[in-house]
Amino acid sequence: MPSMIATPMPPSPTQSWPPMADGAKYLLSMGRFQAEALRMTLRYQVEMLNFLKTRREQDLKLLEDLLSPDHLNETFDLYCSFWQNAVLDYSDEAARIAEIGSDMAAETAKQVREDKELLTKDMAGQLVM
Repeated sequence: MPSMIATPMPPSPTQSWPPMADGAKYLLSMGRFQAEALRMTLRYQVEMLNFLKTRREQDLKLLEDLLSPDHLNETFDLYCSFWQNAVLDYSDEAARIAEIGSDMAAETAKQVREDKELLTKDMAGQLVM
């Protein structure tokens, strides 16, 4: 039969931390990070929708040109021009998306660094008290 000796509980790791009187600052920091991620996602979506709108307009223009009697003998030239423009548009858009990602990563890193400094100062101030 196992013995029923009471063993003391190990100290909780949170006991060594300063009291979280300013817990709202920590929650706001997390909320700011989530809001930044949402803003970045929406910015990507707006950019992609604008790009797709432009490309669909070009698709429609190609069909209209192919169906017009004025361009009956220029079908090959129309296709070549369309695909050349499409490749250029897609490569430009890829560069734009990469630039947006780079800008957003830099902004997020700056915000995280600022939040870290504020939280570290707050925690240091609580330890001193």
